[in-house]
Amino acid sequence: MKKSRTLTAVAGLASATLLLAACGTGTGSGSDGGDADGATTMTYASYGGTFEAGQVSAWQEPYTAENPGITFANTSPSDTAMIKAQVESGSVQWDLADVNPFFAADYCGELVEPLELPNVDTSQFDEALIGECYFGAYQFALIVSYNTDKWPDPATAPKTVADFFDTEKFPGQRGVVNDVTNGMLEYALMADGVTPEELYPLDVDRALAKWDTIRDETTFAANNGAMLQLATGNQVDMMMLVSARTKASLDEGAPFRPIWDQTMVTFHTLVVPKGAPNKEQAMDFIEFVLQPEQSAAFAEAAGVSPTNKEAVIELDETATQVNAFDEKVNTGGVVTTDAEWWGENVTDVADRFNTWLNG
Repeated sequence: MKKSRTLTAVAGLASATLLLAACGTGTGSGSDGGDADGATTMTYASYGGTFEAGQVSAWQEPYTAENPGITFANTSPSDTAMIKAQVESGSVQWDLADVNPFFAADYCGELVEPLELPNVDTSQFDEALIGECYFGAYQFALIVSYNTDKWPDPATAPKTVADFFDTEKFPGQRGVVNDVTNGMLEYALMADGVTPEELYPLDVDRALAKWDTIRDETTFAANNGAMLQLATGNQVDMMMLVSARTKASLDEGAPFRPIWDQTMVTFHTLVVPKGAPNKEQAMDFIEFVLQPEQSAAFAEAAGVSPTNKEAVIELDETATQVNAFDEKVNTGGVVTTDAEWWGENVTDVADRFNTWLNG
């Protein structure tokens, strides 16, 4: 039996993705799927701004070029409550929506369609990215890094996730976004000796107890933008921040260097709402965006990482420095969020975290 549902907004649930880009307003409206001239318009829900623009240029425009009868009506923000309302009213307008995999796992077959992607080569993707109703379209990491002004000598600087929680050996102010879904609980458990293979189901009490040990030395930022300001203002000595915002801090001259130990990564997926008017075409589009070329194009446009292992991307210097998926850069390892577990537990865990944070 499921322990929780993921429809209502959980603090920070989508912040990692939303804050990779500037937010915007919707530009499209619903479609019944068919135009008078026989063309098909698919309604696509994402997050607006430059982030959505990247999806348009990397995914939609080349798809339309190959399928001249297909156009897109874009709307934002992608809202899981809106998907619920459309499905339950029997008036589904969206064909595609960019959402977290927790929602897709929790409402598979109920609010979102099981994915039918026979032409996708699953060997090009990590198994953790694939579920019955989700397939990772892009991914990003929560980077642990330290202030090189505080520890200029790499030989004596922090080197592990455990060092982030060791204020005796490495005194100083920590910073993290108060988003329980971004990997902060997993990091606490690994710092406390739990191996990546033993993380799930998460021992939430143990994770919060670990955070208790550095609570007085930690700034819990409201969102990734606020955490970025702390970094560029040189107000923290160590931090946990999503990769795109860590790159932004380096671009602005913040003195930080990533710690490559075990790095938490998560991903987002495109879903097809249950009863979407253009279900088959939407499935075909998802197959298209999962191909190496499209996966790489969006990663470069939006500052995320491709999920397709065959995708070849060109990154600038700072993007390379925070690329957790490059084994030449990340000499540790990556741990992918368990979407199935989070899908069943996200609301309960968020409630417990917020009680702890405000206690």
